[in-house]
Amino acid sequence: MLLDLDRMLRRVKAANLAAGAVYGGRQFTQKTAGPVISGTAFACPVCGRRFRRFFPFGLNGRRNACCPGCGSLERHRFMWMHLRDRHKLMQRRLRLLHIAPEKCIHEVLSANQALRYVSVDMFDPAADRAADLTALPFADASFDFAICSHVLEHIEDDRAAIAELFRVQRPGSRSVIMVPIDMGRRETYEDPSIDTADGRAKSFGHPYHVRICGADYPDRLRRAGFEVDLIFSRSMTPHMRRFWRINKTVLFDCRKP
Repeated sequence: MLLDLDRMLRRVKAANLAAGAVYGGRQFTQKTAGPVISGTAFACPVCGRRFRRFFPFGLNGRRNACCPGCGSLERHRFMWMHLRDRHKLMQRRLRLLHIAPEKCIHEVLSANQALRYVSVDMFDPAADRAADLTALPFADASFDFAICSHVLEHIEDDRAAIAELFRVQRPGSRSVIMVPIDMGRRETYEDPSIDTADGRAKSFGHPYHVRICGADYPDRLRRAGFEVDLIFSRSMTPHMRRFWRINKTVLFDCRKP
């Protein structure tokens, strides 16, 4: 999500601005919302720094959400700890595909010379390749690992995007995938007739989301051929979630057989 999307939301809805008009014109440099306050209350696993407080973020201004040092959000910190600790990503030699790279994680991974790192984004000029996730410009079985966080909820034909992720990975490879999800909702809600920024904001909670993912969403990954493990942040203690500022969420750890 754009750091300033909350300030633009009224104009986005009124003019029904397309995603490209907003994301294509965004500033990809990291923004901060005020002076950085060093301290010991909270810590960021991505940049390794500690702060007295984090910045608010999001359309509803979530408190202590955004790291003042690197701009990571709750989901980024949870995903990074999973990549670092479970998959030892910084200690391996892999061909890694990163879809719509988060700046905070992109900077760490792209600096690791052991990784053959390729980033893809439709709008970000800093990405290695400009491409649509439903039509990736790579041969079959090109990658050992893929990261795709908070992208699929923007794509109308998400099944085609998932199939492309599956296609470009080699057998035995892994993907870490995240979407905003409501695990209390049994079925994913989507309605192609809702095609305006205002309508999508009202129905899906974001002007450029096209669905609310429910508890059945991992089945879409399984139908594409992935084996899927659900990793819940609630497996961490409440104290650790508070310290690292990680909210209740889930990621999909996927394997191509």
